[in-house]
Amino acid sequence: MLYEASLGTAGTSTVVRLAGEVTDRDVEALRALLDQAAALTSRRLVIDMHDAHSLSAAAVRCLAFVQQHLPATAEVVIDGASPELRERLGLAGLDRSMVIVPAEVLATA
Repeated sequence: MLYEASLGTAGTSTVVRLAGEVTDRDVEALRALLDQAAALTSRRLVIDMHDAHSLSAAAVRCLAFVQQHLPATAEVVIDGASPELRERLGLAGLDRSMVIVPAEVLATA
């Protein structure tokens, strides 16, 4: 599945929705979208990964980078990450600085 992304808001949160396979060739577009999201975010940035299948290492670095450009009081929530994506984010150490909500928790809620 090809990469798709969108940017929106929900209440006081900025929401970036990722879908498909985010490869190295998609990183420039992802980075631009995350820069826009950072400019809009004051309280919470939600990365919706319910429909994301894979992230390249460069895409994971983009997530880390955007967090560095948010206000100190803002939080990043990774919503709906599959077990494989949670593992990749954990290997990058992002599970220590972001709230990661597994897909399974949302499915049973």
